[in-house]
Amino acid sequence: MKKISLIVSAALLSMVLAGCGKVSLSVAHKSYAPSGMTAVIKGHSNQKAVRYRINNGAQKTQPVNDGGYAITLPAKPYQQTVKLTAGGRNASTVIKRSPAIMSYSKFTAAYNQAWLGTALSKKDQATAMQLQKQGAQIQQKAAKLKADSKAAQAKLKAGDTSAQATLASLAEQGTKLRTQGAKLKQAQAALVPALAKAKKQVADDTITAKARTGVYNLKKTSTATVRGNVDDGQLIGATLMVPTSSLKSKKAARTFMTELAVLTGSVGANTKTVLKGFENKANKQNSSQTTTSTIRSNGIDFDLGYSKTTLYIYVTHH
Repeated sequence: MKKISLIVSAALLSMVLAGCGKVSLSVAHKSYAPSGMTAVIKGHSNQKAVRYRINNGAQKTQPVNDGGYAITLPAKPYQQTVKLTAGGRNASTVIKRSPAIMSYSKFTAAYNQAWLGTALSKKDQATAMQLQKQGAQIQQKAAKLKADSKAAQAKLKAGDTSAQATLASLAEQGTKLRTQGAKLKQAQAALVPALAKAKKQVADDTITAKARTGVYNLKKTSTATVRGNVDDGQLIGATLMVPTSSLKSKKAARTFMTELAVLTGSVGANTKTVLKGFENKANKQNSSQTTTSTIRSNGIDFDLGYSKTTLYIYVTHH
């Protein structure tokens, strides 16, 4: 009986040891939707590290701590298939695509232009807008004159002598347009000193026009940080981060609202809609109510997040 007992005990022990040595690898979900600018893949393994590839790209490694791992990946404008391996076991999941908000160049142009406008007087702002409108109109007229002139010359070459009158009329229109262009340049020159002063004033608030792929800070000041998720020249998402301590004064609150307004308008959303929605969310947050739904405007989503030190506003395209 003792021999049988020892044999049974040995068999049970070997089974337990075999179970402890079995490689394990799991992933929490079969698919993930990005939250803000990233998606976090979570799972468990009894190995020291998990290796993974994204869309059959280069292999990367994520350490396992206390039996769990978390892999943070930037959202992309296409679906990402993530294949994981650990100790010979395999698992996979996908990250759903996150549509681009707009081209990075278009965003930076609008963002920097908006900040420039905040440093101009109301009179200079109105003048700058009017000059911009006039410039666009002159360019449109010049393009039409060029096309009409080309068509008239073709008719004249084909033997249609009536095109001579058309060409004479177009030449007269061209002279007038050049005069308008000269006056526009004079008006623009008069505004140059004010623009130069404003540009210097908001130098720290503007962002670089040069894009690189990844998640990184587009700008960082004492009052706000703007972080972007950029992929191949496209702005996939942005996050405005503001220290909660800087919102305790009216002056700081105004600065924050300016930051939010500039960002909102630059991504094509309706500024009034977003600011009103944020005001409602902030009031509910202060009254200890649960967070309200996402603020949406013109296809752009704005989500709020709080920590003990920072207010986060995540901007994405749905």
